Amino acid sequence: MDVNSWIRRKTEGWLDLQHGNLLFGAEFALMFLSLTVLVMMGGLAMTVDYYLGHNEFTWIPLLGLGGMNLLITVPWGLYMHFLGNKAVKETPPVRLNRQRREVALPRWTEGKEFKLPLWNDTVAGFTYIGVLFTIGWALTPFMNEYSSTEYRNSLVLEGLVLLGIELLVIGTYLCFALRLKKKYDPKLVYEIYPWEKLVAYIETRQDIGPGLMATHTVLTLAIPKPDDPESALAAASINVGHETAGLAQWECIRQFMENGPEACPDPKEDETLAHYKAKCRQARKEMSVLPWLGKKVGDWFFQRYLAHIITERRIKTLALKSLPDDLNAWSAPLPKEQWAKPSEALQGLNQQLTFAYERGLKFTQMGPVSEWQAGREEKRQQKRGRGRFRA
Repeated sequence: MDVNSWIRRKTEGWLDLQHGNLLFGAEFALMFLSLTVLVMMGGLAMTVDYYLGHNEFTWIPLLGLGGMNLLITVPWGLYMHFLGNKAVKETPPVRLNRQRREVALPRWTEGKEFKLPLWNDTVAGFTYIGVLFTIGWALTPFMNEYSSTEYRNSLVLEGLVLLGIELLVIGTYLCFALRLKKKYDPKLVYEIYPWEKLVAYIETRQDIGPGLMATHTVLTLAIPKPDDPESALAAASINVGHETAGLAQWECIRQFMENGPEACPDPKEDETLAHYKAKCRQARKEMSVLPWLGKKVGDWFFQRYLAHIITERRIKTLALKSLPDDLNAWSAPLPKEQWAKPSEALQGLNQQLTFAYERGLKFTQMGPVSEWQAGREEKRQQKRGRGRFRA
C-alpha cells in the first residue's frame, strides 16, 4: 500500500518514487494571482465611487493598487512558482527497474554550490528596492495633477531611462552569472545498484531545536560506499509517520520488484486534472447550493483548475526533463528473455519467509536475515555430511 504517496510514475518495467506535495505549492503560488485580481477590482470600485461622488475621473486608485500588484504581489507569485519548479528539479526520483533487478538512486556530485560573485541576499534586497524606487519615480507624475505636462513628461522619461539602464545591467549580470552557476554547480548523477543488495531501513529520528523536539520516522533506501559500508554513497528517505506505515511502503516497493506492476498500486490521482474534474462533478451532485458555492469560491481563490494543470506538467514533463540521458537508456524496456532472474539465495529466503507466515509467525518475530542464512547453510552442511557418511 502506497500510504505516503511516494509512487509518482509506473510502467511495466520501472517505478519512480518521488515525494513532495506539488499541488499545494502550485495553489499557493497561484493564490497571488487571485489576490492581484481582487486588489485591482478594489481599485476599480474606488475609482467608480470617486467618479460618482465627485463627477470627476481619477487614475490614482488604479495606478496605486496596480503598481502595488506589479511590484509586490506579482513578483512574489512568480517567485513562488519558480521556486516550486526548482524544488521539482532538485528532488529527482528514485527509479526501480524490475527487468534489470536494479535500483537507480540520485546523488549530486561532490563540490560546493557555485555562489554568484558580488551577489547575496542583501544585494538582492537593495536591488529590488532600487528598482521599486525607479518605477515609483516614473509613476509619480501621473498622481500629481497640478504639475505641467512638460514637467511630467520629463520625469517619466528620466524614470524610464533609468529603469531601462538598471534592468539592462541586472539582466546582463544575471544572464552570465546563471550560466556560470549552471556550469560549475554540482551535477545530478544516478548510482545503479543491484536490487538484492540495496540497504533499506526504518528509523525514528528526534530533531531538537531551541524550544522544540520533533520525532520523525523515516524509510530510507541507501547504497553503501564500497570502501565504507557504514556510509551511504547515495540515499533517499521519506517521512512515513510510523514504523507500520514504513513497512507497508517498503512492501509496496518490494511487490513491484518481485511480482510485477499489477501487485503494486498505481500512482495517486489526487494531483491530476481528471481527478479534480471528477471531484467537482461529485461535489455538485452531493452538496447543496451554498456549500457548493463556498467550495467554488475556494477553488477560484487558489486557482485549483490551473494548479492541477501546472502540477501535471511538473510530474509528467519537468521532473523528467532534467534526468540524465544514461538513466533513460537504462530504463529502456528489455526483451523478456534478457530479464534478470532472482538469485538462489533470495528465492530460498522468500521460501523460508512463506513457511514462517504459514506457521503463524509475524515479521517482527523472525529475527535478522543473517541468522536465517546461517541456519540454512548449517542445514545444508549437515545434509551433505549425512549423505557422504551413508555413501
